[in-house]
Amino acid sequence: MTDVVLVREACGHWVGEVAAAVHAAGHRAVLLAPPVDTASLAGVVDEVIAVDDVHDAEAVAARIRSAVGTPAAVLTGSDGIVASTARAAELLGVARCPASVFALCADKFAVREALAAAGLPGPAAALISSAASAAEVAERVGLPAIVKPVNGAGSNLVRTVSTVDELAAAYSLLAARLPASADPRYHRRLGTIDPASTFLVESLLRGPEYAVDVLIRDGVAEPVEILDKPLIDERKFELALSCPPAGLPPERAELVRSAASAAVLALGLDNTVAHVEVIDDERRGPTIVEVNAGRPAGSIMPLLAKLRTGIDVFAELTALALGAPPPAREPAKLPIPLGMLILYAAGSGTLTGIGGLDEVAALPEVVDVVTTVSPGQVLTDEQETYAVNLVVAGFADHDDLTALHAEASKLIRLEVA
Repeated sequence: MTDVVLVREACGHWVGEVAAAVHAAGHRAVLLAPPVDTASLAGVVDEVIAVDDVHDAEAVAARIRSAVGTPAAVLTGSDGIVASTARAAELLGVARCPASVFALCADKFAVREALAAAGLPGPAAALISSAASAAEVAERVGLPAIVKPVNGAGSNLVRTVSTVDELAAAYSLLAARLPASADPRYHRRLGTIDPASTFLVESLLRGPEYAVDVLIRDGVAEPVEILDKPLIDERKFELALSCPPAGLPPERAELVRSAASAAVLALGLDNTVAHVEVIDDERRGPTIVEVNAGRPAGSIMPLLAKLRTGIDVFAELTALALGAPPPAREPAKLPIPLGMLILYAAGSGTLTGIGGLDEVAALPEVVDVVTTVSPGQVLTDEQETYAVNLVVAGFADHDDLTALHAEASKLIRLEVA
């Protein structure tokens, strides 16, 4: 029995899912992470090994080599360390996709340039490195626009701006917040770019937004399931998702799938999984918002796809990392419209407790309740950390989802101090 090493940045719901897939494939699951309390991992993984800095590919590879020798595979579901984990796999001789491809995908501006070079549609985009350059950048990109970290995730500090003054203010906000962030990705250069002082500005896309996980095996892309992302409250980008997307005709769905597939192949991704977000823009048609390479969707989105299609993206990711044949696919368990509702903590601080779980589980539309945070975890308003996640059925449309989210929000109590 050989070892598969899972590299985890901090906490991660994905570890249990991938470890189960590793065991099903006949391997030991070894978790490599910063020093942590391992009690909660008993029965989930077979061994835990510690390393101080999971972002240091050389240190990670050396620690793995000293602990288990050459593993069968090295993989992660932690967005901030996909590129460094891929580099560690290269150093150990078990990589299935070049680390340079994942490094490119971590740079959202580089992704824009690569997709444009491949002839794929995209918004006007530019980098902004000072508040004083706001007028020049606005002239190049157009307004309204989106401002975001060039290597961010989880809608962290994403701002919509409509004027030059708002763009300058958004720059100043990010320039003040990111240097103080605890997220190491903002303190590591992206080539010549300092992500704590240079940000991405993109013209605003207008249209419904969709998300799709794409499997890439030996140069062939396979989209799994399209979810739509209705904006039910402008204060949060993601509060609800549903599949199949409401009101999406088959021909538009095929265009969304084609756009996602074309993007991952244009970026050079292979033998991995990518979570792709697409807006069906009113002028450009299906247009890539971002490509999260090397991992499936976060939280319980993969569960919706598995219930509806029988495809387990974590098992697929594991097989791809191992260079193994595709795993057997089960029949769909709930081939009906399903939704996901996401509940967040109000405010920033340390989570001290979660209440109302039994009450929300008793709602007739709720199929499952999954918490992906735990007491002691630090939560912040700056990043959309999914806290309580509901799988729901029996809704008619987005208005129903909005009403159900409001009802669930009254029941769930996320206590932050």
